[in-house]
Amino acid sequence: MNLYQHGLLDALRGFAAGSFHASDYLESCIGRTLAVEPKIAAFAHFDPSTVRAALRAVPEGAPLAGLPVAVKDIIATRGVPTEMGSRAFAGHVPPQSANVVVALERAGGLMFGKSVTTELAWRNAGATRNPWNLNHTPGGSSSGSAAAVAAGCVPAALGTQTFGSVIRPAAFCGIVGYKPSFGTLSRVGVHALAGSLDHVGVLTRSVVDAAFLVSVLAAGGGQASRPVADAPRRARIALLRTSVWPQVSAEQQAAVQLAATRFESQGALVSELVLPPMFEQIWAVADVLCSVEAAANHGVLHDAEPPVIGPAMRDWVRLGRATSGPAYVQARDMQRRLIDAFAACMAPFDVVLTAPTLAGPPPGLDATGDAVLCTPFSVLGAPAITLPVTRSAAGLPLGIQLASPWGRDATLLAVAAWGEALLPWGEPSDSRDVCFPAL
Repeated sequence: MNLYQHGLLDALRGFAAGSFHASDYLESCIGRTLAVEPKIAAFAHFDPSTVRAALRAVPEGAPLAGLPVAVKDIIATRGVPTEMGSRAFAGHVPPQSANVVVALERAGGLMFGKSVTTELAWRNAGATRNPWNLNHTPGGSSSGSAAAVAAGCVPAALGTQTFGSVIRPAAFCGIVGYKPSFGTLSRVGVHALAGSLDHVGVLTRSVVDAAFLVSVLAAGGGQASRPVADAPRRARIALLRTSVWPQVSAEQQAAVQLAATRFESQGALVSELVLPPMFEQIWAVADVLCSVEAAANHGVLHDAEPPVIGPAMRDWVRLGRATSGPAYVQARDMQRRLIDAFAACMAPFDVVLTAPTLAGPPPGLDATGDAVLCTPFSVLGAPAITLPVTRSAAGLPLGIQLASPWGRDATLLAVAAWGEALLPWGEPSDSRDVCFPAL
């Protein structure tokens, strides 16, 4: 087994046992990155010498003990280029790091490199390719973060989600993506797309790693509390299909059903959840909130001559500017009502089980897939997590999405960690190589 294949907590255990040192682990990750980066293009900026120097400065006893973490390139890093995937920010080097990066480094984590983002975390795709098939998208907008973790460059990465930008790329790349409850992780220093929807999240290769990293970052870089509680004795799972379900591919539907069957076989109570008709408005609410707030955040860039941003963002800004003030206020009010209604609907349940994407990663690199199945949980500010389940006939990852009402992250993570062990991803269990693409 190569050292880079160890996840966050596995690596920490290896350090503590003296099986290998942080420097050994870092060199394995650097070597893996140098080997695969020409194929997957996960990084917008990567400097091994800087990372090595940062490791030498990690204080003894730091919670992350020199573990490398990729950082999405809309998250400010002091002295390191942060270009937002846009020529409008070419050469931009922030004087100060985002709060979440400060917490990462205070905890002894290494800012390993800046991972590729779609332009301004919106829809103009970057250069990153899916490690499982280089002719397919890795998803977006946290494209490089997902690809870097899936390929073994790093055990974890920071991403962001406004509609589906953590969950979707994680699902497409066969890893865990966790978007905690809205406001859990600071967005100070993170380039804004839409303030009422933007979340900071993490991408890892296991639920416990995701929970541990978020716990450390939420504590400002301090020691994490116990990140994952024991699962409920009989997990109460709401199977959610929504009106979008007919668009979901047969393979993706089967992956969700496979998970439900395995959960039931181990004692979970799985039953159908039908949301009230008001939830049909959730996608329109998302469009209004995001376009109006994007217009406020990016209007200056839209108006620049010659154009400095791509057509996707220019179109979105125009849509936001064409939306009336009363329509925006109504959307904000509906968002609050939907949050309350979802919490009430979920009173009998621990988590929702649904699909993260309409299908596996689509072919082509010009688009990053549809966020329609992730968007509701971003509007709700709800914690959501995706777990890899199996592979499609084409050998590409298929996952599930679990979510809970705002603030119920502990329950979500407990059920997710319990369920993760029941899913067929990675079987046979004695070979971790099957969880890594053959690049």
